Amino acid sequence: MKKFLPYFLFAILFFTISIASHATYLYEWSENRFMVGNNDGLSQMLPFKSHLYHQYTSGEFFYSTQLGLGSGTLGWLSYYFATSLFFFLTIGVFFLLESVGIIQPPDILFWAQAAVFISIVRLTAVLAIAFFVFRYMKFERIPAFLGSCVYAITGMYFSHTAYWEFFADAYLWLPLLLYGVEKVFREQRSGWFLFAVAITMFDNFYFAYINLLTTSIYILFRLVIPLVKNEAPRRVAVLKLLIAGLIGAGISTVSFVPAAYSFLNNYRPPYVREIEWFYWIDNILFTSSYIVLPSAFVLMVFAVPLYKSARFRFFALLVLFGIVLHYSPVMASAFNGFSAPQYRWEYFVSFAAGGAVAAGFSNLAWLKIKHIVFAGICGLIAYFSFAALDPTRDVALSFLLLAFGIALSIFFLYTQALQKKSAKGQLLVLIIMLLVILGSGYQFILAILADQFDVRLPLYLGVIGVAIVTFMLFSRAVIDSAKTKQLAFFVVLTLILFVNGFQYVNLVTGGNTYKVSEEVITGLDYDDPEIRDLLAAIEEQATDSVYRVEWMEGQRNNTPLVQNFRGLSAYSSILNGEVLHFYLTDLEIDMARESVSRITTLGKRTNLHSMLKADYTILRPNNKNVPAGFEKVLAAENFAVFENQYPLPFVRVASAVYSEKELEQESILRREHAMLTGVVLENPENPSPLPSAPKKHSYEIKGESASFNEGVLNVSGESGGLDLILTESPASESDLYVSFHLINKEPDDGFTLKVNDYKTSRKWSGSVYKTYIDDLTIRIPADDTVRIRVPAGIYKLTELEIYEEPYNVLHQQVENAPLENPVEWNDSRLSAEYSNAKKGDFLVMPVPYEIGWSAKVNGKSTDVLEANYAFSAVAAEEGFNKIELTYRPPYFYRSLFLSLVSILVALIYLRKEKRIET
Repeated sequence: MKKFLPYFLFAILFFTISIASHATYLYEWSENRFMVGNNDGLSQMLPFKSHLYHQYTSGEFFYSTQLGLGSGTLGWLSYYFATSLFFFLTIGVFFLLESVGIIQPPDILFWAQAAVFISIVRLTAVLAIAFFVFRYMKFERIPAFLGSCVYAITGMYFSHTAYWEFFADAYLWLPLLLYGVEKVFREQRSGWFLFAVAITMFDNFYFAYINLLTTSIYILFRLVIPLVKNEAPRRVAVLKLLIAGLIGAGISTVSFVPAAYSFLNNYRPPYVREIEWFYWIDNILFTSSYIVLPSAFVLMVFAVPLYKSARFRFFALLVLFGIVLHYSPVMASAFNGFSAPQYRWEYFVSFAAGGAVAAGFSNLAWLKIKHIVFAGICGLIAYFSFAALDPTRDVALSFLLLAFGIALSIFFLYTQALQKKSAKGQLLVLIIMLLVILGSGYQFILAILADQFDVRLPLYLGVIGVAIVTFMLFSRAVIDSAKTKQLAFFVVLTLILFVNGFQYVNLVTGGNTYKVSEEVITGLDYDDPEIRDLLAAIEEQATDSVYRVEWMEGQRNNTPLVQNFRGLSAYSSILNGEVLHFYLTDLEIDMARESVSRITTLGKRTNLHSMLKADYTILRPNNKNVPAGFEKVLAAENFAVFENQYPLPFVRVASAVYSEKELEQESILRREHAMLTGVVLENPENPSPLPSAPKKHSYEIKGESASFNEGVLNVSGESGGLDLILTESPASESDLYVSFHLINKEPDDGFTLKVNDYKTSRKWSGSVYKTYIDDLTIRIPADDTVRIRVPAGIYKLTELEIYEEPYNVLHQQVENAPLENPVEWNDSRLSAEYSNAKKGDFLVMPVPYEIGWSAKVNGKSTDVLEANYAFSAVAAEEGFNKIELTYRPPYFYRSLFLSLVSILVALIYLRKEKRIET
């Protein structure tokens, strides 16, 4: 029992430190403000966690009808929490608490309230795991403790947790991977590495990629720098790592393969802007949001005798290499799958810095006061250099020179007093230092209270002050080893103070998490009670259960998950690529806001509403963009429900079969008519003749505060564009489909586009959310003039076409359609019936096509076909058809089989390895 007592005490210590590190957000929690980002936190993290919790605890693991038009969750939400092991543990704990009546069923507000406590537990685990790994590397308890704190108590951990919570899980798995590597090099035992690879790749495919890249860098350094005697030969170590890694990857396939398939089947345009090899990203000694090197490391890296230690040399060089990579946008792109540069991997540098600090503390006895003086002077020069080179510093260089001159003088005077054992001299210097720190802190607080978010001057002075005190304490510890614990305490204290300051300045105020409160989450702009009541009224009066509602709160595309209804919108980094292309290219559906990773409205196009069972839309009562054929059926104080008067049944029979290829050069409206009158397949054997072409209008062009010549639109006024005056008036009940190709010739500017009363926005070229798809089709009510308006600038505007939609085709299909047959869609299972089909017909359903769907018709297995560009169809049998669809993630059973086989192989391999060892 006594053997484990120190570890138990360290566990309590880690928990206490974790609580202290969250002091800022614990205070925010006490004020009903939460550790959740105002953007993706509210729009993705909370809705996904709440939705997955209710799905998993109700026994649904694979599909959600509320994510967009319907989507697999194990694959499409694998980037988030769908396969997160820490989230699974969280679900288990909360489900147990719910089951025994301690908590109510968790809702969005509950997850927001719990965020800081979940983070405290996770950070405690991160500290404990890192401590365990450093102890295995033969560090004593205090150095290992310091190393774990340097790794875990960082700004990146808290920004990851607040903005994209699942990012923080990567902190758990990286140390385990590196522990597995060390076990191979030191003991030639590969079980831990195999296990770590398996859980990393199972947990999150994206951070598995990052963690395995950083682990590869670690392995390369280990091949060059041995840390202990009698290490495994390089060839043996590499072979064991490869074999264990492959087996671990095999174990993860049940999760990894569906996730990888979903990622590859997503649509994300390539990043087209030039990526520089090196660029000043931020200041890693003062203000970086990704990695701020602790002053203890800055001093140690210049302490030459420490490089005699292989462990220090290894970790210090790893940090320096990581810094070089950090300042390379090309490498940031590589860590992000060779897409837009993203800085999400720097926690690896923090781990290396923790190892270096642990190694340095382990060898303080090697240092003399002269080494500290030299290292301190070099360290202060490094601080001055990074401050002076920082293009965002906004502090006069002369002031910096003065400040660093004073800092050098204070440090020099203190070391002289220390060498002379002058207690009065040391006290005098400490008083001066304390006054400087207090003055900086006072200025820092004044800047915050005055809402001045640019607090660089007091921040610079504070960081320099902390560095000087750290250097002084190092000097004392070198002379008197009994002072080492004081130094360790101060290092941890500064880490805790730093992350709390980071939370307040960068996240709470600078990142606007202070806006995420109980009032917001339960308020009108996020979960409006009035909308809840309207949704309940729709459900009460609806004649079937498979309708969809077009509605979202503001720009929060995951509103259906928040308000628990089947909608149209979704916001996720990974979405069904077929559905995305259906929106962006096949049907050119404008969603009122250009963006990848999102789907929203159907562009107020009634044909699509009817085919996709979007039978209701919620709008302001005075909205001018109500889809044709929709009538107000419910009204509240601020919103009204409009119902489609021309709905189509969920299961539609199609005798005519059209070819996607033949429709490629046809108008968008003709494609809609093909979907209405038949079914569109990619490669039908005997395609039917295309439906009649819709009426195309000719027009005259008139500039409005703009000139137009050879496809170039030059808008000179604040806003202007073209008036397209139709030569023949359309019918008043018709809609117009206006198609054109539009590119801003000034690519650094986003802009708003208006077509009559319809408004949409277009991204600037550098946005990671830009689609780079510039063929647009806008639906507007009939008008003699089409008015296209954009802000001042130069645009390429070509391929202008106007088609009239009188809805004759839709009305005919509605008239001929049978009554709605029984349909029941419970996420991954769908059952439906259809009578009076003919041989050769197809039964078409508005179920997004995924290869995970399997089908039976009248009990016989049949293929699910990709129909109407992104949806599902099955071949009908003569007469009555009982349709059963079942969804499992892509390649699920094959992946599960491979995982089970890999577990068996792992047991055999590790058993054999153990036999060889004995």
